[in-house]
Amino acid sequence: MKYDEIILIINSFSFITLMVMTLLLCSAVRFKSESSRTALFIFFTTLPDFIYNICDYFNWNSVALMMAPIAYSANLTVMPFMLLLAHRAFNPYYRLRYEGLLHFLPAVCFAALVAFKIWTMPAEESEHFSVERSAGFRTMLTSVNFIMISMQLVIYSYFIFSYLRKVKLYIFNYHSSADFSDKVWVPRFITFIGFLMIVAMISSIFDPLGGFRLFYLINVVALGYLLYLELQIVHAIRNNRFPTQIDVTVAEADYIAIGKKRRQFCKAESSKENLQELEQYARQVEEYLRTSEVYTNPDLSLADVSKAIGISSKNISRAINIALNKNFFNLVNSFRIEKSKALLLVKKEKGLTLETIAEQCGFNSRFTLNNAFKKITGQKTTEWLRAERRKK
Repeated sequence: MKYDEIILIINSFSFITLMVMTLLLCSAVRFKSESSRTALFIFFTTLPDFIYNICDYFNWNSVALMMAPIAYSANLTVMPFMLLLAHRAFNPYYRLRYEGLLHFLPAVCFAALVAFKIWTMPAEESEHFSVERSAGFRTMLTSVNFIMISMQLVIYSYFIFSYLRKVKLYIFNYHSSADFSDKVWVPRFITFIGFLMIVAMISSIFDPLGGFRLFYLINVVALGYLLYLELQIVHAIRNNRFPTQIDVTVAEADYIAIGKKRRQFCKAESSKENLQELEQYARQVEEYLRTSEVYTNPDLSLADVSKAIGISSKNISRAINIALNKNFFNLVNSFRIEKSKALLLVKKEKGLTLETIAEQCGFNSRFTLNNAFKKITGQKTTEWLRAERRKK
């Protein structure tokens, strides 16, 4: 079997696998999540490369020449898309504006370069031209592509993970980590993509053609990993529980963030008076939440509590982190869970549903209630209720 035939078989099998996984994932989430958009992005950026390889193999030169600029610039859209994915995943109000499209300008410029080189070829040469078989053109193409991807990896990795670090700190200070459990896959997936691209680029140093063909297979591996992560989330939603891997990640991140804040604060402001003051603030916050039951408001914010009790948001956040070893919304959720326990005990007598209990306690959905309940008590609502009834 010839080399070109092997490549054709591998490409065809990979593309069919990619298409099936995309359909599976999009069907599982009903085209409503960032993961489905990511899957579609991977699929449609792979499609031109697949069409190009098929046309190149069968010597359909006119179509191959038309697809070559798109096929060879597709890998330059990966890191810009990862940046936009990070912003969109953690900011529901984020919208792609015209300036956001500038991130894809390098890919457009590279496609224009390839198109220009092909367009300026003599007619008799272009009729029998194949990018893969033209050593000089391929060397120029892969060299420029390699430099541009290397720059993107460094620059975009810095901006992406700087942004994710800020988001992580913001979530731990102002939101419940349970509410963001379905976003854990985003930094993992971006890290995985970066690793695969580095592997492909290292390979391309030793074998330019073989290395850059790995970018084609990257999409299959990446989408397989994305499908695995998303099916974990879907399984968790349907069974009203955390996947073990996600639960551990959230708990670990929570512990690290709170521990780091505690060490930093104790080092900078370790005086007994300050700690006592923070403990007093924490007691005031707890008393206010307990007596007012304001925690039943699903949109309750740190600013609302600050305004109500006359303590700055900064001091409340510090007090909860240092004195109680929690973040604000984990504290709020602890009150919500206590109320949900009382309602669960009379659920049958009063004809309450889990959705009704979640709403009355301040949760946006039964999924959020179950996540918070499992995190705080270590049990699902059904497990806890069963254990309580056995006690009686």
